[in-house]
Amino acid sequence: MLTADLVSARFVKGEIKPRYIDPGDGEALALAREMVAVFHEHVGRTREALDGALAALLGEGTEFLLHRGLAKLLADRAEFEVRAPCEPAVLRRKLFEEAAKNHPAVAVADAVHTVTRDDVIARVASELGVDPKAVTAAMYADLEGELVMTKGPDLTPEALLPRYNVALAQAVLLRATAMTVDIDAGDPQRYRQMFRFVKFYRLMHAVSGRGASGYSIRLDGPMSLFQLSQKYGLQLAEFFPALLLCPSWRATADVRWGKEKRPAVFRVSSEQGLASHYPDRGVYVTREEQWLIDRFAELDTPWKLERRSEVIDLDGRGVLIPDFVLRHAKDGRAALVEVMGFWKRDYLEARLALLREAGPKNLILVAPWRLRGDEGELKQTPAEVVFYKEVILAKELIERAERVAVKARA
Repeated sequence: MLTADLVSARFVKGEIKPRYIDPGDGEALALAREMVAVFHEHVGRTREALDGALAALLGEGTEFLLHRGLAKLLADRAEFEVRAPCEPAVLRRKLFEEAAKNHPAVAVADAVHTVTRDDVIARVASELGVDPKAVTAAMYADLEGELVMTKGPDLTPEALLPRYNVALAQAVLLRATAMTVDIDAGDPQRYRQMFRFVKFYRLMHAVSGRGASGYSIRLDGPMSLFQLSQKYGLQLAEFFPALLLCPSWRATADVRWGKEKRPAVFRVSSEQGLASHYPDRGVYVTREEQWLIDRFAELDTPWKLERRSEVIDLDGRGVLIPDFVLRHAKDGRAALVEVMGFWKRDYLEARLALLREAGPKNLILVAPWRLRGDEGELKQTPAEVVFYKEVILAKELIERAERVAVKARA
């Protein structure tokens, strides 16, 4: 993902306009090919050597933001590791301790100073069981420039350029206070997929519209949070390629741009031809949800946990997509379960108010306390909400289901 200093964009009349590149441009494609080649040529060499080769490739060129941006995306896809016979931090500590015992350790011993630098190295090398010749190189092997690339990036030049365009948009969204996405009417499966992505990335959202006419999704941006803003911003940016899987949509984001955090607008739509690199395969399951599924499978209980993916309309003012249904095997009672993501007090209270008015009465909301985005106090602990810290407690869900579950209509 691109950092703020790598974003190539224009600020025109209060609007941010990224400088997208044409994936079919001959010069840009040639640059991408050269850069990919440089990375693969430096497998087994240090990050410092790689950076030197990339700098030489740039030369006197003026497109340094594009060059550095492409390099960043490739480096993110490469693998680097520390190459040392022992932990560099441990080696440094022992060398400093040994040197302190024999201060000063000199280059050449004399009648007064009998311990040399080589003696200190030899003693530490012997203690750690490493070759003394490797000690000097291993001392700082964990510095970024000394890391060794063990695997090159798995991006082709043809895939790198579209990925760069998407990364530009993602970097802008990291500075958003809010984003509104309008999705045109289409395949209901696409709606389910999109809302599932919203939930998977745990974004705070409000939805209006209906399937027959399309939906409008209001997403909070990271700049709207008092805390957890960086983590939430990454989630919003990672959601963006999922939006690109929809065939027809428009998005408008309110952003705070530059060091001065100037208010600005960012517009993007399906007509711009940005291409997603995400596989188009539907529903994902979070770590906490998978743990809950696994835990239920181990319990001896008549309550069974089933996946759920339907879209429930909330009177045109929003939608509900339960993650699970808890069903009693003997009497057929059922309770719906929605697992929330990031939330703030006002967001949770507004969501509850809508669900109480237009939602099903057998719903259990599950809210992660660690993804709370503000420090506002809840007016009261909602009866229909289960909070959790690290894992969702299956037994607590069962207790709540016993109270709210209803029998399905014949």
